[in-house]
Amino acid sequence: MRLFVLILTLSFLFFNCKNKPQPLQQAKAEGELAKDFLEFYQKFHSDSTYQMAHIEWPLKGETGISQDTTSKRQLTEWTPANWRLMHFPDTTMSTLKRSFETVGDVMVIERMSYPMVGFGYERQFYKEENGEWRLIYYAESTLMQ
Repeated sequence: MRLFVLILTLSFLFFNCKNKPQPLQQAKAEGELAKDFLEFYQKFHSDSTYQMAHIEWPLKGETGISQDTTSKRQLTEWTPANWRLMHFPDTTMSTLKRSFETVGDVMVIERMSYPMVGFGYERQFYKEENGEWRLIYYAESTLMQ
């Protein structure tokens, strides 16, 4: 049911933006993101209570294995009981691949992969009408080479 509401909300946003297209934009660095999102991002990773309160439960997502051009994905739902708290990503690894994309000023998509350890993930954050950011989607995968 929540997935339906999420899809309906996103569809509404995309089709009712007063004829102003909201293109997907690649942000080159974390510093190019909106100030309110960066403040949220900082607190999300440093305050466990805040993190748990800013996740859309049950959190929809996927787990899987990616191998070259094929992948085996499984739909997943995380609950507070099986959620592992997220901490700041270690951006000191030289092989880390990280990107942010934005959809207007209401969604930020973060993709990160650690090829050396064979792991990657995607997170989608959504800004609600009240100005609060929430994690609404999380997908993780094991990268096979």
